[in-house]
Amino acid sequence: MSRFLPLLMLVGNAWISAPVTAQTDTTTTDSGWWKGLFRPMEEVPSAARLESVGTPTVEPAAEIPSGTHSAMEDTLALSIVRSAQPATFSWSLPPGLATLDSLDKADPKPLQGYRIQIYFGDLQEARAVRAAFRRDHPEEACQLMPITPNYAVTVGNYRDVWSAQRALRDGHVGSWKHALVIPSAINLPALR
Repeated sequence: MSRFLPLLMLVGNAWISAPVTAQTDTTTTDSGWWKGLFRPMEEVPSAARLESVGTPTVEPAAEIPSGTHSAMEDTLALSIVRSAQPATFSWSLPPGLATLDSLDKADPKPLQGYRIQIYFGDLQEARAVRAAFRRDHPEEACQLMPITPNYAVTVGNYRDVWSAQRALRDGHVGSWKHALVIPSAINLPALR
């Protein structure tokens, strides 16, 4: 029996490996069907074809610093760049597009942000609150917003809720009893 054991192992190994070879990876071969999908070898520019296209000046390989891993690729790229001609173009802008551009500049869209509402109530009191705020804080923006049948006085132009809450907490807009941060369309910041 021990004489036939190596033969039995060889036959058993061939029988076991037969189904396994049917599932081998075919992508490890050099002639895989998928290799032509990405960049066929015929489309790779060769040095002879590049020289026949124009009159590029190609540096000899001795002038390329040693230690570069792709000296041939660098030489080909250098020859393509040197043979390129400067391009010219003309710019034509349709009059309708120029009109749309000028309309947007004349009437800019408001920016979504946050304001601090310091008062909400009747018109007479809202006007008094707005006048008092403008007197105490002339550098801050202040708006009177109608919300039927009442009016709200909002102050500031803040891009995010944290800036508005910080201004309210630190007292940059004064101390108001029922002040709250509300989302609102804000004015664009002034250009400096």
